Amino acid sequence: MGADKKWLLIFFSAAFISVIFLFFISGYRSSYYYAFSSRKSFASSVHYGVGYPPAFAYYISGGRGDGERIFRLLLAVYHPRNRYLLHIAADGTDDERMRLVAMVKSVPAVRAFGNVDVIGKPDPVTYMGSTSIAAILRAASILLKLDGRWDWFVTLSALDYPLITQEGKVVFFFSLCFVF
Repeated sequence: MGADKKWLLIFFSAAFISVIFLFFISGYRSSYYYAFSSRKSFASSVHYGVGYPPAFAYYISGGRGDGERIFRLLLAVYHPRNRYLLHIAADGTDDERMRLVAMVKSVPAVRAFGNVDVIGKPDPVTYMGSTSIAAILRAASILLKLDGRWDWFVTLSALDYPLITQEGKVVFFFSLCFVF
């Protein structure tokens, strides 16, 4: 291998490692910034694992002006066994996020079970590109870091509204376990 080729190999290796390092650092900082992270006072009363119903992790997202819809959807699907991550995209304002935090804090069950978090540093989301997929993957990784005791991951938009109850979802997903 000539001196020219060794120099290129070292250059591209250093560039690759630098890009990976910057990507890791920027993702690490942004994924841990929450506007609200609830405390768990009754978390020990919820049991997980074999012999108990499955738990769901919900990622509920929306854009500018969707704070109240996100909150209404949270109340519709809320169950103490589940984990929730709420996200208003970058086109929303910090004031909207803080109003969402205030609405979430106003629910006694959320404060008691500590299973709802609101992302404070938003992701830019466009529905025509890969940013929505990146936001969903980031949400799944955050939910795994917060509490990995859930069995199913569900993504909802602020425009969605649930059609079945928590018990209906448990029966449906439990039956899927036996099909596959």
